[in-house]
Amino acid sequence: MRRFRLLIAFLAAVALAVSVAVSAGPVVSARAAPAKLPVITTFTRNHFPESLAIDGQGNLYASLDYIGQVVKVTPGGQQHLVASFDVGAGFLTGLAFDPSGNLYVADATFEASPTPPGVFRISAGGTVTRVATLPTFSFPNGLAFHDGDLYISDSSLGVIWRLPPGGKAAIWLKDPLLAPKTTRGIGVNDEAFRRDSLYVSVSDSGMIARVPLTTGGNAGVPVVVAQSPMLRTDDGIAFDIKGNLYITVNVNRLVRLAPDGGLTQLAAKNNGLAFPDGPAFGTTPTTRTTLYITNGAFHGGTPDIVAFDAGVRGLPLP
Repeated sequence: MRRFRLLIAFLAAVALAVSVAVSAGPVVSARAAPAKLPVITTFTRNHFPESLAIDGQGNLYASLDYIGQVVKVTPGGQQHLVASFDVGAGFLTGLAFDPSGNLYVADATFEASPTPPGVFRISAGGTVTRVATLPTFSFPNGLAFHDGDLYISDSSLGVIWRLPPGGKAAIWLKDPLLAPKTTRGIGVNDEAFRRDSLYVSVSDSGMIARVPLTTGGNAGVPVVVAQSPMLRTDDGIAFDIKGNLYITVNVNRLVRLAPDGGLTQLAAKNNGLAFPDGPAFGTTPTTRTTLYITNGAFHGGTPDIVAFDAGVRGLPLP
């Protein structure tokens, strides 16, 4: 939706104006970014690759949000259209695979009809099925699976929905920490599970929060793990096996949050970041330490996918 495009531009300008002192927390298996991050593939200008998911064969799947397409990028860099969606006044956002290899995509249309916001499943054979329908002003964004349930972050309503297999989406958590700062803000954004906690990025607040799961899988009380001006406009998140959280920040930063809370900037615009959005670790023996990142290039540059060698294997997803 145009108001969200303008909001993103505004937030980026504000964050760029903030003088940020980087926290020198303990470094865990630090890898300096090369002068330029390797480019895996590029996209047409304004196609805006957003979220990223990777299958077991190492194929990368990107949501091209404004044009409503999901594309597969082979290990050799070739692109193939997987599915197209009606995005209404909005865009495609999060992607996630379930344990059976079906791919899920969030569609933030911001319209009541003919296509309300929701989530779709793309089967291995290419069949597209709507699995969740959300209120008109929902902004479904990040997707994550845990114990068979799909968790959907809602950036405008400031809630997290839970979708059980074959069931209906219901609000799992609503908390002020997840809410946007203004009526047109962006609250809770991406999600990642580690052990029995859900970690989320909150864009307006420059925050990472942890939501413990209680007995029965209910949401516990959210806890702020990190909050800093350097995380303002934080977007995608991904864990490595040592508990480090990698965070893409739209104002051209890749930041690592260590288990002790230390923040370290790993890459920036000069390394090839251009409105970075979705990070995901590789899944094959030769790419498990590689963090792939989509560059939306919202403020210039080339939309693409780049690779960062984290030096630590990514945490396997369920």
